Amino acid sequence: MSDIPKSERSESPLRAQHMVYNIRKRITAELMATFGYSEKHFEKHLKAVTAYAADDEREELAGRIREQEEGFNLWFIEHERSRVMTFCQDISVHMRAANTIWPEYWPEYEERRLQWDKAMENCNMLQDELQYIAEVLPADKNKYTGIVLEIEHLFNTIKGLRQSDNRFKKHLK
Repeated sequence: MSDIPKSERSESPLRAQHMVYNIRKRITAELMATFGYSEKHFEKHLKAVTAYAADDEREELAGRIREQEEGFNLWFIEHERSRVMTFCQDISVHMRAANTIWPEYWPEYEERRLQWDKAMENCNMLQDELQYIAEVLPADKNKYTGIVLEIEHLFNTIKGLRQSDNRFKKHLK
């Protein structure tokens, strides 16, 4: 048992690792559901795009757009699934790598810090990718809000862990 009250303890690196796993689970669920792609949102988008056309041309134009966009959306979803999963995996990989380095020498400290930086970088890339997907796909953008906030919290946790590594500096050779 620790003598330090729980409220005064610093964030555990393993807790951050579990945060990554939870984010990956949520994102995987969204990937399985094709990023919240919705026919309802697609039809709403289609009406907005064809609103300028005359009544007799509108249905033909909608048919052509529907054919083109459905093909694009399927390709886009497959491509983005791969990118998003890679970013999720890379966050986890770099955090695990940072946690396995217990620095005794400056190069080890720098490598640990670099791994934290890469994990934070992947958090930012994942957020950017999710933002882009939410903008491009006809989907419910609110589905992404919770995930993005979790990623932001993870980013700040990793940043805190990185800052706490300053404790190693006075013992490095």
